[in-house]
Amino acid sequence: MGKSGCGKTTLLLNLLQSGWLDYSKLSVFGKSLFQPEYKILRKGFEEQLPKEMIMNMFENHDEILREQISPNELIHELAKNRKTLRGLRSASVDSNELIECTFYKSADDVPDPKEISPEHKNLMIFDDLLLQKQNKCEAYYIRGRHSNCDCLYLNQNYFKLP
Repeated sequence: MGKSGCGKTTLLLNLLQSGWLDYSKLSVFGKSLFQPEYKILRKGFEEQLPKEMIMNMFENHDEILREQISPNELIHELAKNRKTLRGLRSASVDSNELIECTFYKSADDVPDPKEISPEHKNLMIFDDLLLQKQNKCEAYYIRGRHSNCDCLYLNQNYFKLP
């Protein structure tokens, strides 16, 4: 928790790439999905890039900006040349390394925890939802473990959480 600009999203990205969070399905619910970080995550996962490749873009953010490369163009090129890149690395990308990612803008779209398959390692991120109905979020904290789902709640307020 913390005010805008304090680094909540940066911390989230570090957790997603660190290996501390084990997930194969990532779901993000928030009203601030227009942030560049979320756009890059979404585009990278839509292009079926492994999370290591996507997170590498965040690690090399300054260099990408210096070279004046558009993140969307870079993701597109990486996806297009993925087979070549895998050959250069001398290792194929296992389908288990690919992350299924879903973004939700409305609380109505977030599935009930019982609708999520416990056969996957699910991670649900709730970002800046203080003014939204909290019922769906609460359900994940109460019943999410039965669906093999971990949750992160990013917020600006320390005191109004249910």
